[in-house]
Amino acid sequence: MEVNWNVRLTKTAGFCTYKKQMPTATGRWAKIELSVKVCDSAERLRDTMIHEMCHAAVWLIHGQNDHHGPLWQLYARKSNRIHEDLTTISRCHTYEIQTKYTYKCNKCGYEIGRHSKSLDIEKKVCGYCRGTFEVFINTPRRTPKRAATNRTPNPFAQFVKDNYATLKRENPSLIHKDIMKKLSENFKK
Repeated sequence: MEVNWNVRLTKTAGFCTYKKQMPTATGRWAKIELSVKVCDSAERLRDTMIHEMCHAAVWLIHGQNDHHGPLWQLYARKSNRIHEDLTTISRCHTYEIQTKYTYKCNKCGYEIGRHSKSLDIEKKVCGYCRGTFEVFINTPRRTPKRAATNRTPNPFAQFVKDNYATLKRENPSLIHKDIMKKLSENFKK
């Protein structure tokens, strides 16, 4: 059985995949993947791992894909009986997921959490009140601060932006390093 971290899981705490595989004693194999972004504390990791191990046990021992059915519930109850200090193992987590960005509606205050700056606030509006969004960066102390507005590039960056394509077109044999060297020389003039 494998256990891996998965950086692509942003809302799901973890999942268990299984399949038949002949070289093992039972002919079955299971793999657990855990979210880096959701399982961000020891308690969340422990609870998610136990939840997913209940899925793996149902598959490896009984050969059934039971989802959250009677066999899965049996293993969840057994785990809670053996480890009374655990929170009750449930079907879904209720974790508040810590995101890097929060988009807040200026009209009704509705908030959307995102791990990346993926929402175009010029085009998207609030689904509840049609208000506009403002983006905040969540800091480690959980106090959101306003995201910086797009700033203008420095003079050299703007010069490169304006002249790179032209210089590349005029000198197709030059590599990037040489083009940048020429741009630097031209900028100094």
